[in-house]
Amino acid sequence: MDRQNKEYLQRILFEELEGYFFDLDGTLIDSSKDIAIAANYALKKLGFNELPEKEIIKNVGYGGENLIKGILPEKKEELIKEGVKYFREYYFSNPAVHTKLYDGIYEILEGLKKKNKKIAVITNKYFDISKQILGKLQIIDMIDILIGGDSVENKKPHPEPVLKALEDLNISNAVMIGDSETDIKSGKEAGIYTILVEYGFGKIDIAKKLGPNFIVKNTKELKGILL
Repeated sequence: MDRQNKEYLQRILFEELEGYFFDLDGTLIDSSKDIAIAANYALKKLGFNELPEKEIIKNVGYGGENLIKGILPEKKEELIKEGVKYFREYYFSNPAVHTKLYDGIYEILEGLKKKNKKIAVITNKYFDISKQILGKLQIIDMIDILIGGDSVENKKPHPEPVLKALEDLNISNAVMIGDSETDIKSGKEAGIYTILVEYGFGKIDIAKKLGPNFIVKNTKELKGILL
């Protein structure tokens, strides 16, 4: 199939979709600096050395507990609990000091709303802090439903968050868009289309092995597919 025909079929597919489900960190927003600062605050409170931002961000996307577990040099349960407490303490008070939307994301969301599409944000981040960030970045009014890691019994990569979004929005088809294997696996196991974005924090090589329907390098390519 030549490129022109492939792009035409993609446009037809996405015109027919009812729902567009986005991961948050590494997909809609670049939150790397704020997360790293909060994580290093937790490390310092526990008496450990700070880590470079790059090392911390490798653990983003799996929930706060897994983030702290991933950066602690000692994996003792009591240390993890204390670390999560300190991380929340700092991050809940400073969730979006440096956080920003990726270039082009606002236009993508705005374009989807003009087409009367349903938009969900499905994240493993806590619901309250996610809502706070979306509000500060002035996109909360474009989101039809927000599902946090604490909104469901089983967070991504389990399909439950995606299935909940489909049910709550009363739609039967959608696409899950994210930067990690947790997003792709959650979407595929829920039976919807998936798009892997390469500009975020996720382990791209692992995510690619799961066979996402589409892969985009940047938000310009994402906009070209969705709109």
